[in-house]
Amino acid sequence: MSDPQNKEFLDYIVMIVKWKKLFLQIALGLLIVSYLGIYFLIDEEYEATATIVPSEDKSLGGLSSIMKNLGNIPIAGLKGSSTNAEMDLYVTIIDSRSMLENIIMKFNLQKEFNQPSMEKAVKQLKKNINTKVTDENAFEIRVRAGTSQQAVDINNYILENLNETIVQLNILKSKNNRIFLEQRYKEVNNNLRIAEDSMQMYQQSSGMLEVKEQTKLIVDAYTKIESEVLTKQIELSILENTYSKDSPLVDNLRVEVKEYEKKLAEMKRSGGKESVILALNSLPLKAKNYIRHYRDVEIYSAILEFLVPLYEQAKFEEQKNVPVLQVIDTPRLPEKKAYPPRTLFAALITFGGLIITYFYVLLRENERWKNNDKLMYISENILRWKQ
Repeated sequence: MSDPQNKEFLDYIVMIVKWKKLFLQIALGLLIVSYLGIYFLIDEEYEATATIVPSEDKSLGGLSSIMKNLGNIPIAGLKGSSTNAEMDLYVTIIDSRSMLENIIMKFNLQKEFNQPSMEKAVKQLKKNINTKVTDENAFEIRVRAGTSQQAVDINNYILENLNETIVQLNILKSKNNRIFLEQRYKEVNNNLRIAEDSMQMYQQSSGMLEVKEQTKLIVDAYTKIESEVLTKQIELSILENTYSKDSPLVDNLRVEVKEYEKKLAEMKRSGGKESVILALNSLPLKAKNYIRHYRDVEIYSAILEFLVPLYEQAKFEEQKNVPVLQVIDTPRLPEKKAYPPRTLFAALITFGGLIITYFYVLLRENERWKNNDKLMYISENILRWKQ
């Protein structure tokens, strides 16, 4: 053969053709041995798949409606956060140590894995369970096991326990919400009772029963009385110009006008006794205090009106124990094994063997490389460990 620095592409082809019998023997031998080795040494694994979607059931309808309205606000990251959070919860529950240990004990996987340590068995099982979110926003659970039936059984067991865990978490959450709402309900109810009693006491002490209608009534009453006083004063002026000042008619009317004026001034100062007509001077302060009491009653009433449906809903949710998972595809018996791909592995091993054989042939064919001291040292000492 020519010097390697002067070799052409055809020289390498010639070398392969020359040693084709060796290449063929090694290829067939490696292919058969590797395939049989994989067949007998690597256990088969079957994969079962289940597909679920996030539940449409929402706890605490009032709060859910509020959050749904908030979803229309252009806040980054708010839209779709509920679905993502629910799927994250699925992953957390499935990958939890309690779930994995329950599966191991249920199906006696420690013996199957030949792992006396529970920690190592958990790690091995975790590799056999894969979850992912699909492009259609569904949630897939893939389980690999030694038999197709076992893969289906483990997947069904995961779905069952996942549903039970979510139900228990929802019940616990509803219980905590119910306790919080119950405490708040009692607090607001007590504050409302205090505000109502305070308003009643103020109404009794001030005489201010209803600010809008009563104020209008009082103003109308004062207007009417002042109109009568003004009418009497005009009438007195006319009589004084018509009759003498000592006339009995004028004197009587003068006394009557003074009484009207005196009564009007007294009413402006202290109001009408045992009457809904209050003192005109006290109206602004009493109206302001009435509005404050009335406002407190209205605020606590509105809060109570908002809390009562939530409180009742929380009590209902606490008692609800129904399936929450929406299973689109239940796990089915797989028709073909998922692992190992024997043909692919055997082909890769064979290809690697042919590459090594090719370099071996290359060394044999090239005299310069064959007599190279460094290559000779490598070939002689590659398997030696003692100098």
